[in-house]
Amino acid sequence: MIIFKNKISTIEYDKANKLITYTEHGISKKELIIDQLKAVIEFSKSNSITCIIADFRNLQGSFKNSFEFLNTKYYPKMKARGVVCKAFVVTEDIINNHLANGLIDDLEQHGIKAALFSDTEKAFKWVIETSL
Repeated sequence: MIIFKNKISTIEYDKANKLITYTEHGISKKELIIDQLKAVIEFSKSNSITCIIADFRNLQGSFKNSFEFLNTKYYPKMKARGVVCKAFVVTEDIINNHLANGLIDDLEQHGIKAALFSDTEKAFKWVIETSL
């Protein structure tokens, strides 16, 4: 079920697996990223989420400017509400790979397991196994 959509993102919820999937596309903009993160925080108040997949393969530009919000608001709230792992799906793009690796370090500091993948099937398998 789609729980949020804007110019750069479609966010879906898989209730059976307690999974949120971000499918990103277009040019990254801080305000659009923060809008989607706030929507997921709000959604998590009444829905159980244990794992997240963020598909960045079609996202262009840097999203580094959203790291502060992620680290001070989003990750602490999501951890407190039961998120245990997050997978990133990326291309070989050096910028997005570097940024995703930075997010992995941040997530692990918050006690959330994280990993990088090149396709959604492997990411899905990992989050389901890791969230058990």
